[in-house]
This record gives sequence, structure tokens and C-alpha cells, in this order.
Amino acid sequence: MNAPNALQLPRGDLLLRKSRRWALIALAALLLTVPCVVFIQPLWAWLVTLGTGSFMIIAALWGLVMAAGPILFLVAGLCALFLRVEAGFAPRSQPRPAADRAAIAAGLFISFLPALVALYPPIRAMLTGFIGFRGLGQQYPLASDPYGFWQAVAFWFMGAATLAILAGVYWRAKWLSRKAPQPA
Repeated sequence: MNAPNALQLPRGDLLLRKSRRWALIALAALLLTVPCVVFIQPLWAWLVTLGTGSFMIIAALWGLVMAAGPILFLVAGLCALFLRVEAGFAPRSQPRPAADRAAIAAGLFISFLPALVALYPPIRAMLTGFIGFRGLGQQYPLASDPYGFWQAVAFWFMGAATLAILAGVYWRAKWLSRKAPQPA
């Protein structure tokens, strides 16, 4: 039996394939980066025994893997996750597995995580009575500067609300697309 042509597959199946490719890229980046970090001492001991030219080339490649590997893992992993989320809401030729629900839950959590993290400073400030930013003259204790204190707390709440609204707009569109009739 021949595999179906990629142009004949529903959008969800194509997105699932893309998601798997991005996940493989993330896995490859992880598998290259972890040994470079875990075995840093023996690798460095071996590296310093090399000659000048080979030392420069291998040290540059090693540095590239250690610098770009985690970033590639993060970016490819997020692409894989959100392509899987898109595939979960698109029409597919097969029933949706439980992994789609897990991907959607992880996508929801990651989407709203920046808003949740932005809530930490104002909540901590209201509990301690002090909020500060970096730099001189940017510390606002509630006791001596209530106007500056509440202005800084409101700033953080507005930032958290903005991040939550942006994530909510994305997920609202996904939710509404679920209820709309889908072409096959």
C-alpha cells in the first residue's frame, strides 16, 4: 500500500507531522548539549592537549553547541508543542489521542506562565509593604511613599493583565474554532 500523498492529508495530520519533526530537532539538540555540559571537565582536559589549530576549531564548535544547544532545544520544543496544539484543533483523519489533550494543557500552562510570573512582584510587595526596581530612587516602601508603592504595584498588575489578555486571545480563537464547522 502506498502512503497517502501529503497534499491529500487533512491539515491536522500535516501539523502533527511538522510537530514531530520539530520534536526530533529538539531531542537532537538536547542529546548534543547534555554530554557537553555533563562531561565538561574531561572534555576540557582532552581539549587542552590538542594543538593550536585543532584546539581553536574544536573549542569553537564546543562553545557553539553549549551556547546554541539550549536555545535550539527551547525554540524547537516550543514549536513542536504549539504545532501539536494546532493539530489538536485542526481536522484529522484519525481520532485525537490523549497526547493531544496533554499538549493542549501544556500549551495553556506555558501561555499563561508569563502572566503568572508577573504576579509575583506585586503580591510580594503587598505582603511585605515594599517594592523596588533596579537603580537609585526606585524603591517604594508603603510606609513612606504610598503613592509610588501603589503605582509600582499597579504597573506590575497591568503588565500581568496584558500578558494574560494576549494568551487569552490566542486560546479564545482556538476554542471558537473548535465550535465552528471544519472543512475536511
